[in-house]
Amino acid sequence: MVKHEDRQKIITRTSLVGIITNIVLVLVKAFVGLASGSVSIVNDAVNNAADCVSAAVTMIFYNIGKRRPTRKHPLGYGRMEYLSALIVSMLVVFTGIQCLSSSIEAIRHPATVSMSALAYSLIVISILAKVFLSVLSRKAGKSIDSDALIATGKDALSDVLVTSLTLISALFSHFTDAPVDGIAGVAVSLFILYSGISTIYDTTSSIMGERADEATVEKIRSIVAKHPPLAGGYDIILHNYGPERTLGTCNVEVPIDAHAEDIFDAMTDATKDIMAETGIYFTFGLYAVNNYRSDVKEMMDKVLATMKATSSHVISLHAFHVHFDTHTVHFDVVVDFKVRNYLELTKRLDTALRLVFPDYTFEFTIDPEYA
Repeated sequence: MVKHEDRQKIITRTSLVGIITNIVLVLVKAFVGLASGSVSIVNDAVNNAADCVSAAVTMIFYNIGKRRPTRKHPLGYGRMEYLSALIVSMLVVFTGIQCLSSSIEAIRHPATVSMSALAYSLIVISILAKVFLSVLSRKAGKSIDSDALIATGKDALSDVLVTSLTLISALFSHFTDAPVDGIAGVAVSLFILYSGISTIYDTTSSIMGERADEATVEKIRSIVAKHPPLAGGYDIILHNYGPERTLGTCNVEVPIDAHAEDIFDAMTDATKDIMAETGIYFTFGLYAVNNYRSDVKEMMDKVLATMKATSSHVISLHAFHVHFDTHTVHFDVVVDFKVRNYLELTKRLDTALRLVFPDYTFEFTIDPEYA
């Protein structure tokens, strides 16, 4: 888990390196492109100019995102980082569209491309510079969980392919009268568009909220297991308010005869340990169960088998509690996300269970597979 201060330094340093490098590349490629008459190199210079803006946007929005929580936004402004990644991606798409337009025009009205040895050398150096930026941004982004920096790194990698293609087209233009430069410009534009659209998809997915990764879920469950009388760890949902602020909710099982004070102490300790190991603040929901009894465990296994035989969508169950005085059974059943009609499935499962256990009433909740 990266400290807030370290995260700030990494984002600022990486963004500044990106801005300075891209400014130099814009000047170099603009000079080479205009001097040689190559539309693909000019497009590449425009793309690098957009990268400068992207890096500046990343820095600005990060600084907005680190503002202290307010009464109106008690969970802070961390999601501004996701918005910055989205803006960066949209800028990339806009750049791709502009470059595509000019490239099509170059195909319709081709011009002679003439590059010196110095120009070729400068383009090769710019490729190496972009390789450096791609590695730097993606490594930094993954180390601090920054979608904006990862997006910048992916864009830099696409720039490597783009500039390489531009270089190849310039070489081939000496051997053919075909509009190689314009065709290369179209390819460059498509690379840019693909990079922008794919990053929009990834960033939008983060904003919408994603399923908790398996490693985190298993870590949480292992910590819960260390704090009896808590058991399980179900319906785990992570609520992300930026890379530096995540809240979580989790339901746990406890025996019906457990003492309230013991439960409270275990939840308090589990919350501290999860926070220390994952950086996520968790709150717990509680299920009182009696499935530690052999007869209840046997019934639970039979209930699960009956439901799985009734529907292939059933995955597991938890929170199983048999009220022997009223012959009522409570539990949650976990199903996959292919289920479309929860009411119809509930009726089917209830009917199947009543045939196997005619003396019992079943009251259960269907949960999607959150984690």
